[in-house]
Amino acid sequence: MSNIEGLNFIPIGGCSEIGMNLYAYIYDNQWILVDMGMGFDTELGRSLIIPSPGELAKNKSKIKALFVTHSHEDHIGAIPYLWPEIECPIYARPFAVEMIRDKLAKSELDKKVPMIKVSLNNKISVGPFTVEFIHVAHSTPESSALAITTPEGTILHSGDWRMDDNPVFGSKTDEKKLKEYGDNGVLALCCDSTNVFKDQQSEAESDVRKNLSELVKKYPKSRILITCFASNLARLESCYLAAKNSGRQMVISGRSLKKIERIAKLSGYLPEIPAFLDDKKTNLADPSKILLVCTGSQGEVNSALSKMAADTHKTIKLRNDDIMIFSSRIIPGNEKAVIEIQNALVERGVKIITNLDYEVHASGHPSRNELQRLYELTKPHTLIPIHGGKLHLYRHAEIAEEYGIKDVIIPSDGDIIRISRKKKSENTGSIPVGTLAVDGCRLIPTQGNVYRQREALSSNGIVSICLKCSRGSAELADMTCLGIFEESERTETEDIRSDLASEIRLSLGGLSKDKHSDRLKTTAEKLVKNIFSEVTGKKPVVTVHIVD
Repeated sequence: MSNIEGLNFIPIGGCSEIGMNLYAYIYDNQWILVDMGMGFDTELGRSLIIPSPGELAKNKSKIKALFVTHSHEDHIGAIPYLWPEIECPIYARPFAVEMIRDKLAKSELDKKVPMIKVSLNNKISVGPFTVEFIHVAHSTPESSALAITTPEGTILHSGDWRMDDNPVFGSKTDEKKLKEYGDNGVLALCCDSTNVFKDQQSEAESDVRKNLSELVKKYPKSRILITCFASNLARLESCYLAAKNSGRQMVISGRSLKKIERIAKLSGYLPEIPAFLDDKKTNLADPSKILLVCTGSQGEVNSALSKMAADTHKTIKLRNDDIMIFSSRIIPGNEKAVIEIQNALVERGVKIITNLDYEVHASGHPSRNELQRLYELTKPHTLIPIHGGKLHLYRHAEIAEEYGIKDVIIPSDGDIIRISRKKKSENTGSIPVGTLAVDGCRLIPTQGNVYRQREALSSNGIVSICLKCSRGSAELADMTCLGIFEESERTETEDIRSDLASEIRLSLGGLSKDKHSDRLKTTAEKLVKNIFSEVTGKKPVVTVHIVD
């Protein structure tokens, strides 16, 4: 990519999907990055997806720092995979630093990555950028917006945020500081679009806390299970108080919950709450004395809840009078996985309660009226909607235009947005972007051959044949089918084998292995596809082996 002059914004992830937040701010060819998150995708063997680091690696020498707004996975989950491509300092508030350090330790990077803990009201100067962290209310501790001041003007990057005048955990959004920047002039606001379809302010966590306590008391003889986002410490505290108020003990199940409890205690949170009980002896306890909080609210394959639903959890066996509360929302894209788990729970006799039945979840993202409140405080010249799919970004743009913001530009991942006070922001080009999947211990392009082949295998099955060639004749020596026939369909398999053997003798006779190897393979592959298509309606993946 050629030199980029002036002030520019490039979303590398986060503006074509929910998740994978990764944004670049560039002034006269010097870069800073904001967030480095993962996305959710478990199709075809993928564990998760991350933005492709190609352009970052090419511009490594220009990248001065990575600033992290908060500790959610869609903002920090890609750091262990992408940091080696940029090798720059990471600035974050203390809780996020501890969460990142824990992730890096698994890749043995925790001692290599320079991480700087940032406090509020301090400004960090990096090249032509001066960055200040501004506290915002969200569903994980120490969340921040960033005020990024450049010679061209100040950009406010909202991070994930909401307005909550009476938060039960942490402090409310620093409206005074936001107004201060607004009074001094905000060139551009890059703002969270996750909750744009909700007109009124979301329920407060204090309401959820009250409702959870009421719900738990409503079922005094049943075992209560709650699933929620592990990183939501306010919700964990609400669950603990609901357990305490009803004479129950709180048990946690799931690695991420145990990790978040450890890091929260290390960071000075939950000081009045004793250590949560482990899940190993839960089945021996009186069900009416237990409140069990577990991972799996998004239908994650290896979560505690998915194992319970499949009856494969080592220590927790569901009962037909259990109550399961989904104290969470479904992240777009996870609907199928969540519904499958809920169906499995219902089949086991578990009663399910969701936010549709009772207000048991409060969003950490702004609704329409909260967005308008932020516009009032910051008075931005330009609005750039981020953190959402295209539907979210376009709706956010409509809200901003209805409010009266005249310069609104909707980005896509990879767009180079030139920001200027003298004229409207404009899209001046794009950089190549893509996604990689974490697949076992490898990173694989999601649009590459590996997943195209896996998709073909999963859709059409595979046929492997072995040809025996000698003295100008070809015979079918062996045929193996996977993903095509049931065990009971042996007759069909034998019929196809017989037809294929005849076709091979007729079509490939006279071809020599040494002289016509490629032709033998392509002709045999075509024969297999045609015969299987006539019988099954599918053209399988075909492999051909030739032996003397």
